[in-house]
Amino acid sequence: MTDHTVNDAPHGPLAGIRILTLTQAWSGTFSTELLGLLGADVIQIEARRRPDTWRGGYTGEIPEAIRDPQRRQRRWNVSPLYNAVNLNKRGITLDLGDPRGMEYFKRLVPLADVVVDNFSPRVMGNWGLGFEALEALRPGIIQASLSAYGATGPYRNVPGIGGTIEPMSGMSALLGYKGGRPMNSGAMYPDPVAGSYLTAAILSAIRHRNQTGEGQYIDLGMMEANGTFIGDATAEYSANGDVRPRLGNHHLQYAPHNIYEARNAGWIAVAAETPEQWDALKRVACVPELEDARFATNESRKEHEAELDALLGGWIRHQHAEPLEALLLADGVPAARVRDRLEVLADEQLVARGFPVEVDHPEAGKHTMVGVPWHFGRTPAAVVRPAPMMGQHSLEVLRELFGTTDEEYAELVAENVSGDEPPE
Repeated sequence: MTDHTVNDAPHGPLAGIRILTLTQAWSGTFSTELLGLLGADVIQIEARRRPDTWRGGYTGEIPEAIRDPQRRQRRWNVSPLYNAVNLNKRGITLDLGDPRGMEYFKRLVPLADVVVDNFSPRVMGNWGLGFEALEALRPGIIQASLSAYGATGPYRNVPGIGGTIEPMSGMSALLGYKGGRPMNSGAMYPDPVAGSYLTAAILSAIRHRNQTGEGQYIDLGMMEANGTFIGDATAEYSANGDVRPRLGNHHLQYAPHNIYEARNAGWIAVAAETPEQWDALKRVACVPELEDARFATNESRKEHEAELDALLGGWIRHQHAEPLEALLLADGVPAARVRDRLEVLADEQLVARGFPVEVDHPEAGKHTMVGVPWHFGRTPAAVVRPAPMMGQHSLEVLRELFGTTDEEYAELVAENVSGDEPPE
């Protein structure tokens, strides 16, 4: 089994690749975290006057579960949101709105392989950091830009987040219950979707450069990335004009197919897609009414789905979800108990594969977090460092790459160009 501990040396398949990232919040930081987990040297750049929004700002209470009187804790360094999507990165602060900050950034570009941002498309150009400018500094550079709607088209300057991309991409039209209004997922689902697509695009561009020496510009729009996730519904409409209805947890073809409430606030998903699975479900349930002719075939079960749900749900409401899950699975019935996040981290399958890892953050403390989602036979990937505190590696990186002295760095801090505290 691959050893996923935070003490492993970085040696993933992207070892030797350096990435400069100006991303914030979720989609872009998740993408660059994946690249960091693959072994790239990811340098996350923030400005003291505008830290990553997922740090939660400079003021406010530290979450109770994180408070530790034995540690120095600063509000902006202990955010669970930020610390969950920035593993394996080095964090520096450079104010690109200051000439000295921009000078240092432009000195970093020739030493990098990829520059990533998730600003509105106009921002990098306004800074004079469009693809042509970056390529002049570093021939073969890969620039990857993630925005709500992409850098071209009538929506190019319209800002957006996951909550607005869901309806714009068509996802919300499919989320919700029969006869009800469209709904959002409630989880900003488009962010990790777009982030995953951006990671794949960057990996493809790195491979292309390895083969040809050519860099390139990647322009990813979140709306398009998430539109691919409803491709079947789009194809259904384009082929025959049918608009797919909202189904809740039901299936277009099979019944039963739902999530049912169990005893003690438990929930369980149960389905039957074949005659064998239906017969097994009837054996386990022992509900006489399920033998009714209305439920003899899948077609008739689908026709009488509301009545079927009422009968099955009435029985499940008196069962405990965990033993019921085991009973149904043992008899070949597709079933899954709804687990909360802590249960997922403790899942024996995930634990056996080393997916949950204990990460010790200098200020947030020790916490179990999700780790590397792949296993490589020859280039093992691992969590090797916690998410960076703001500006934690500024002096380290500038000294390592440019020989910046303590005195020079102190000047940058005094002028708010760099540093690890709120600006003065």
